[in-house]
Amino acid sequence: MRTLFLVVLYGLRPRDSATLRSLLAQPLASLPADSGLLVWNNGPQALDEAERQDLLAAPDWTQVLIAEDLGNPPLSQVYNQALQQGAERLVVLDQDTVVDGRYLQALSREAELLVPLVLGAGAIRYPHQHKAVVTEEGPLDPQATVTISSGLCLTQGLAQRIAARHGDVFDERFALYGVDVSFFLRVQELAREEPVQLLCAGVLDHSLSELEAETPAQRRFRDIEKFYVALLLRLHYKGASRGKVLRYLGRQLLGNRLYLYGVLPQMLQTVFRGRHPRA
Repeated sequence: MRTLFLVVLYGLRPRDSATLRSLLAQPLASLPADSGLLVWNNGPQALDEAERQDLLAAPDWTQVLIAEDLGNPPLSQVYNQALQQGAERLVVLDQDTVVDGRYLQALSREAELLVPLVLGAGAIRYPHQHKAVVTEEGPLDPQATVTISSGLCLTQGLAQRIAARHGDVFDERFALYGVDVSFFLRVQELAREEPVQLLCAGVLDHSLSELEAETPAQRRFRDIEKFYVALLLRLHYKGASRGKVLRYLGRQLLGNRLYLYGVLPQMLQTVFRGRHPRA
């Protein structure tokens, strides 16, 4: 299989996924040759038999695979397992990304790592290069680029070079947020010593969580999850000692984040284990 498209679902039926609806509506000529589709259901509800049969009957694909783990494993683990399917390239897609012919055409271009321009609420939001939003397609500096995971396409060759340094490609110490940032920090580290071909090509319209209206409970959940990321990035990618990270945690607890006291045991576990509580 030349290209494997991975679509990860959580809390959504396949028919309600903008990614699957738009991707499966594309004509055969739009797809890269020898393309496979892996639909990974992360729960919490199992796919029913009718949904499975509808997916397996999708025309034009070299192979359609379905995987399911209702325990909601970390996205880092899901991405790494998808790489083990052996395709030459892996395309990672969230469940709420609109895939069109322009993006699929961009996949015909050769690059070790390809990332699209990402639209959110009508404006380009990603990638970021040198901390500025990229607005045009073209080569990017692999030492200074970060973007979201949805839409990235990486080759097995690049995956193997990253895994040779770290033991895995996507950092399995992260569960949800931070999987994309830690991946690109690994790419940056590699690119400081070896050439890495990074190309921005194509456009995707993506539902970005940071742009959506949130309830107070959703906002608190997101803030807590991002705080786990802040702790782990300091530990593993910014050279901070455990003591410094604990002092950082203490300052946040003394600030305006009093709700963090409710998850303090999990925060301490994260610091001492060096992993997200679910990882």
